[in-house]
Parts: sequence; C-alpha cells; structure tokens
Amino acid sequence: MKLRDIKKSLNPLLEDAFESEILLNSNKSSQFARRTYVRTLFSYIEGTIWILKQVCLNAEAPKSNVRSIEIGELLILREEMFELKSNGSIKKTALHLNLLDNLKFIFKTLNRLFVGHIELGTGTANWTNLIEAKKIRNRITHPKDSESFEISDEEIKLCQEVCSWFNILIKKSFDSWVNTSQNQNKTE
Repeated sequence: MKLRDIKKSLNPLLEDAFESEILLNSNKSSQFARRTYVRTLFSYIEGTIWILKQVCLNAEAPKSNVRSIEIGELLILREEMFELKSNGSIKKTALHLNLLDNLKFIFKTLNRLFVGHIELGTGTANWTNLIEAKKIRNRITHPKDSESFEISDEEIKLCQEVCSWFNILIKKSFDSWVNTSQNQNKTE
C-alpha cells in the first residue's frame, strides 16, 4: 500500500473534519455546528483507524523482513468474527469494537509490524480528554433527554483539543513509518 493510497482514503475524512471546523468557527454558538463537529471528529478518528488497519493488511514487507499477522490480529484487522449456524455452516458477522480498545490495538499492531515507537499516551491528559469526548459523542448520538443534545463551551473546546492531539498523533505516526521505510530501503 502506497502513501498516495492512504492519502486518497484519508482525504474524505479530512475534508469532512475541515468543513465541520469551518462551520463551527463561523457559528461558534450553534448547537448544530457543535454536534456536527463532534460527530465528524469521531468519524474521522474511527475512519482513520479503519484505514490504518488496511495499511496493516495490505502493506508490503521489506525484502529483508517478513511481517506476520496472527489469526486473531487478522480477524480484528478485518473487523470480522465467525460463528456456527445450527446447520453447521459458518456465519461471518461484523465485529464491533470499543473505540479506545481499537485505537490501542491498531497502534500496538502498527508499532510491531512497522517497527514503530508511537506512544498513545494512555493515562495522560490527552487520553483522558479522548475518553471525555467519547462520552460527549455518545450522549449526543444516544440522547436520553433534550439536554443531551447541548454541548457546552468547555466540551467543544475539549473536543477541539482531542482533534488537535489526534492530528499530531497521526502526523508523528506517518513520519515514523516513512523514516522506518526509508531506513529499511537503505539497508537493502
């Protein structure tokens, strides 16, 4: 998988995130703009995780190295699970993963497969902000009352900080993988 393929996959997510940011900045007090921003942020994060899984599944191994993916990793990367029907045939179903666990998994897998050293910073303020932002997203997408739709100034600021953190994380990741790839190519 080439960087241009990854960029092409990421572009719609980035464009949506950018447009939602423009909408929010032009209408800071609009609850619609705030909800749109939060929903788009999590689409961007979850979509990026899926794209990174495709990188793991499709990237070529360097000539001097073999990348192995265990069956459990493969199923999670494909977001698939299998079960038996009562007639003995196999039924494939989609695997629905917790966002935080999925994020930890993909970076652990990427670091292993691509000799990366990207730290998510679990336990840091950034990670705590992500957890809180996820609660906001869950609240507005599964409301229990009309107040559930309201996003405060502090909450939208927190979500913007999460977006900034995630952008930096992804940039550092790509920089790391490009450097690793270039170093491997030099040794071959």
